[in-house]
Amino acid sequence: MSGNRRNARLAKKKGAVESLGTSLHALPILLDLAEENPGAPLRTYIRGKCREILRDHPNDPGLLVDVNEILALLTEAQLRKERILKVQKIKPVPPFPVPANFVGKFRWVFRVSKLGEIQWQMIEAA
Repeated sequence: MSGNRRNARLAKKKGAVESLGTSLHALPILLDLAEENPGAPLRTYIRGKCREILRDHPNDPGLLVDVNEILALLTEAQLRKERILKVQKIKPVPPFPVPANFVGKFRWVFRVSKLGEIQWQMIEAA
């Protein structure tokens, strides 16, 4: 259900951007979209809209700073996704082996955080 609410929220923001066209007032909405952890189609849309706004307002030096902030968020989201995929493809090595007297009783498990970091935990073997 949360996915549906998220999709509705994204569609509402996207509609607002479309209605504003290449107005500078669309930049805060594009920033909100970029903070939503966007997938590839939405990243492409945001980049395209930023290019259109830059093309229509070439004489505004502060605009480039705002657009670069949005693009940095998109790049970070993409790199985070790549880090998560990389961790899922390889088998991570635990920080240290299970001590000999606990080999049958405990084992290592890991979880990948939203930032792509591996979080290790030693659990009791069932």
